[in-house]
Amino acid sequence: MTALGILGWALTVPGALAGLLLPLGIILLSFRRRQPRLVALGTARLFEDREASAASRRRWQLSGSRWWAVVALVLGILAAGRPRPAAEDQAVFVLTVHVDRSPSMFLPAEPSEPGGERRIDRAVDAATAWLASLDPAVERAVVRWRALEPGGLDVTLDAGDGCPAGLLEAPSRANPNPRWGRLVAPGAIFVTDEGLAPAALRSSGVGLFASGGLAVPGAVAAGSDGLLNWSGEDDAPLQLGAEDEDLRVVIGRELAAPLRSLASLWAEERGLAVGGAPQGASLTIRQAESPADDSGNPRSSSTVGRDGWSARVEVSRGPSADGGLSADGGPIADGGLSADGDQGWRPWLLDEARQCLVRARRGEVEVGFSRILPEPTSMEAFAVSWARLLDEHLAPPGAVVALQERRAAGAAVSRAPALAGALDPEVLSRRARRASRGRRAELLLSVGAAAAGLLSLVLRLRGSA
Repeated sequence: MTALGILGWALTVPGALAGLLLPLGIILLSFRRRQPRLVALGTARLFEDREASAASRRRWQLSGSRWWAVVALVLGILAAGRPRPAAEDQAVFVLTVHVDRSPSMFLPAEPSEPGGERRIDRAVDAATAWLASLDPAVERAVVRWRALEPGGLDVTLDAGDGCPAGLLEAPSRANPNPRWGRLVAPGAIFVTDEGLAPAALRSSGVGLFASGGLAVPGAVAAGSDGLLNWSGEDDAPLQLGAEDEDLRVVIGRELAAPLRSLASLWAEERGLAVGGAPQGASLTIRQAESPADDSGNPRSSSTVGRDGWSARVEVSRGPSADGGLSADGGPIADGGLSADGDQGWRPWLLDEARQCLVRARRGEVEVGFSRILPEPTSMEAFAVSWARLLDEHLAPPGAVVALQERRAAGAAVSRAPALAGALDPEVLSRRARRASRGRRAELLLSVGAAAAGLLSLVLRLRGSA
């Protein structure tokens, strides 16, 4: 074993070395004293000393057949020990921590302590405590911290570095609840507030650190009359609270006249204030920046429509980004608005060339045309279609959290991931190469043992003692 270690090899089945007792026994039996054969001759006295001397020499000799038998046994025993190159690298695990940043995660863990520990703080602390418990000598881990939101933080750190501070800051827009089933993978860790119910997730080997938490009373909706508050009990009616702040809409002056008038009427009917700075507004409707305005090139026109209306519009070439998605999942041509899914934008209106001319996300609507030539074919359908768009993307005040998010999250859960399948691919590749070299060495030893055994048998049959 020491010699193999010096050569950089080791036996994966060291117990096979016990078989070396067999060739050792053969050698010891070869050293036993042989009785000289007596010859009854009248002159036997003359040969007695010579015969005893020859027998004494023969008892310390190992015949050729036995030498090769010993070699065959040693090679076979080494092959049975399954030699492999010694490991030169420690296990390195690649873990991915997916952090849920939906509104419920930023609610207080204890409703009686509104300014205290939040659910996300408690869940992240449990995950970082487990990561810190890993022994770097045998369980070194590289951790990818990932925010579950479009374009969110994505940082790779060592296990002992802790959670990036940016993950603990509340996002500017409310994020939907994650689709955990799509994130199941070796080394995945889910940080959330509610224990995951599907049995498939529990049996997949992913880690789960859930904060749990009681129901948190508070505002769940807002209207022109004020906020609607939930008491924290299921099936309890909502109570109208004091008016917290006005819902405000910012309408860009560069918008086409029919669209600007429609947005103002929509805001008036819903009791929304109009004007002010975009910061803090519940909805901003603006014209997309048009870098082509100063180029001297004439603007193009295009026919657009949906929901029963159509119109000819003058296109203002807004910014585009590679990888945007059209309504049917295809790429958006250059020159249209980007509907970049990584930033939460969704396309709403496309022209004939599949360029996105209107995109929207929570709290924002961006328009890529400056004029409507002439009016839409059906003003009624036009008004209903745009009103539905604005309703869907109106952001409530920051104090409003959906009722489903405020419900109780159950008990806390801490379950470590299965590390066996989370090894670094480079480490796995090196181990596979070492295993391949070991199998070749095992084959060579086996072939050598068979050849030596055959040679021993041939010498024995030829009369080698």
